[in-house]
Formats: sequence, C-alpha cells, structure tokens
Amino acid sequence: MTKINKNFSVPMYIVDELIFYIEETAKGRCKNMKWENIKALLRLATVNGKITREQANFLENTYCRE
Repeated sequence: MTKINKNFSVPMYIVDELIFYIEETAKGRCKNMKWENIKALLRLATVNGKITREQANFLENTYCRE
C-alpha cells in the first residue's frame, strides 16, 4: 500500500472550488455538477504534476458529499 502524504500542497484553484462546494452542500444545495468540475481539476492537477493520483484520491474520498 502506498503511503499518502496528507500534508501536501493543494493548488489554490482546487481549494477555492472545494470551499464553495462544501459551503453549498452544508446549506443543503446539491452541487453534483460542481463536484464533477472539482474531479476534472484534480485530474488536471495530477496530469500537470501538482499532486499525485493518490493525493487526488485522498481529496475525493475526504470531501465528496455526493
């Protein structure tokens, strides 16, 4: 099993989207399309070498409320 560094640097464009997504779901608004956008940004960050696939999976598993 690969060890995941939970203290990695998340690009701000992903942080901004995650914050908005969490705020909206906390208000009871379903934001499925917003989550799809976040998943696309995570894939982009992975391809560009900003985060690893394991880190992207960690973010998805931690913050997805769908």
